[in-house]
Amino acid sequence: MLRDIYAIPNAEGRYKSNVLEVNNELDEIIMQVDCLLFTRKGEVLMMPDFGCDLHKYLFETTWNKSAIKFMIESQINTYIYLDGTYNVSVDVNFVKWEYNVGMIVDLIINGKKMSSYLV
Repeated sequence: MLRDIYAIPNAEGRYKSNVLEVNNELDEIIMQVDCLLFTRKGEVLMMPDFGCDLHKYLFETTWNKSAIKFMIESQINTYIYLDGTYNVSVDVNFVKWEYNVGMIVDLIINGKKMSSYLV
């Protein structure tokens, strides 16, 4: 049987130091989305279109959040196997600080927010 290897950062709330392997489908989907979001296009051998290129949106205020949401959901639908059991979507919002602009991507699975990413 083939398996993918994903690392869960220690700072993340889902990290468990005594668990070596995760067999929970929800955790696997979240880890796959983590990988997809923070991979730049062209970084994966033989898959030049894999990845979201979120680094391009860093400190940008000219991007349309609907277009970013569509791009991320297209990547999820293309590269993550979903058998119909889980409905996966994202919500994108911009946050303005005094000197910066950030983007928050919320991962929603079956109507429940499962993870948030600050870009």
